[in-house]
Amino acid sequence: MSTASKVTLGTSIAFAIGSFVFINYSQQTERQSLREGPIKDAIRIEEKRKKLMRNSLEHQEQKQLKEQMEKVQPLTGEIITGPLEK
Repeated sequence: MSTASKVTLGTSIAFAIGSFVFINYSQQTERQSLREGPIKDAIRIEEKRKKLMRNSLEHQEQKQLKEQMEKVQPLTGEIITGPLEK
């Protein structure tokens, strides 16, 4: 067997093994990411729900503060202007 044919055979075998390893690695990575998808979705939905709850609580607090302030100083819609300077 000539040196050129040995190099070609070695290169072909190395390429085939490298391709096999790469394909198996990429398939395992893809399977793992597919398994994590629903878990990430559940976490994202839970975070969104918590944010909505915080916003709702803050809205209720703001409504209560507005009611308290209106008791102290009711809003009439009247525009008060200062004295006109010449």
